[in-house]
Amino acid sequence: MHRVIVIGRGLIGSAVCRHLSEQMDGVVLLGPEEPADRQTHTGVFASHYDEGRMTRIVDPDPAWAVTAKRSIERYADLEARSGGIPFFTNAGYLGIGAPGSDYLDRSEAVGRELGADITRLDAAGIRQRFPFLKVPDDADGLHEGNRAGHISPRAMIRAQIAIARQQGAEIVADEARAVRVTANGVEVETAGGATLRAEQALVATGAFTDACGLSPVDLDLRVFGRTVVLARIEDDVMAELEGMPTLGHAGTGAYILPPIRYPDGRRYLKIGIGTTADADLRSLADLTGWFKSSGSEANRRDFQAFLTALVPALQRCRDWHTDTCAVAWTGTGLPYIDYAVDGRIAVAVGGNGKGAKSSDDWGWLAAQLVAGGDWDHPVPRDRLRLPRR
Repeated sequence: MHRVIVIGRGLIGSAVCRHLSEQMDGVVLLGPEEPADRQTHTGVFASHYDEGRMTRIVDPDPAWAVTAKRSIERYADLEARSGGIPFFTNAGYLGIGAPGSDYLDRSEAVGRELGADITRLDAAGIRQRFPFLKVPDDADGLHEGNRAGHISPRAMIRAQIAIARQQGAEIVADEARAVRVTANGVEVETAGGATLRAEQALVATGAFTDACGLSPVDLDLRVFGRTVVLARIEDDVMAELEGMPTLGHAGTGAYILPPIRYPDGRRYLKIGIGTTADADLRSLADLTGWFKSSGSEANRRDFQAFLTALVPALQRCRDWHTDTCAVAWTGTGLPYIDYAVDGRIAVAVGGNGKGAKSSDDWGWLAAQLVAGGDWDHPVPRDRLRLPRR
């Protein structure tokens, strides 16, 4: 019998496995590989099938900021201990404010409290530092330099798993179909027909958790499909975008990743914006159908228009395409990291649209919970508990 089965090979699940395997033997990480062909795939999907996620300390919520800081401080060690798997690019971050919004003020206050490397910029300062941006005269900017930028979620997961394997963790490339409490612990049935047994299980299956029935209690997650738009960046445009940071736009909620090299060898600049028209994904069929789709064509038109106005050089891009992901929102705005069945089944679920930057520290907290360690952390445990019904 194993000690703990971690269900879910995403950013949080792989982090839980690494942190747990530093403390105990008998840790198993269960989750499928990325599908080779989405259209013919018959199982679950995940939102980490990508090369770019924003990371930075500044955030108006101190809980998200401090967990990001603690995660970022481990990046170099993760890359080194994994055998040199690079996943972090120190491109910096620029938040662009909106008139009447206090988003940047709150972010700056939290960032300074945590010692972030930040500079406030007016419109002239933004244009001088980032001449490829076209911003209005009342624009306001907050720049974070040292250790802000973007991560490759695929590569970060590979690094987490490489270290977990070194520490004795077992990796099972399969899907969980059911999780049950037994007299001696838990059983997990897999899509491949195996039954895994352990003292405990931890469910970290993101947007698919409720739809797949993997938590013994309904987490009441709100899951939305999000369309992202990618512009292929050729060399002439690339030269103009030299030094581009990750961007957050307070007025629209847009997040923008600078040109990043993807597995096809080409570089793409990406934008995503949450909208009121985002697909509400409730069932497994809803989720799998969304990941097999090309997203919203209306989003593509709107996002492309917004992006080319903000970065005029992108008007020269000839190749634009969409991709899909899903975001899981909790009732608290923070992940749920708690026991669904005391001493048997725990959950670590709910990225709330920005889980990547803090994923390693959310994984640390989940590992502490399952291992019975001290909750020595700036975020109180009560803030991450499941709602009591």
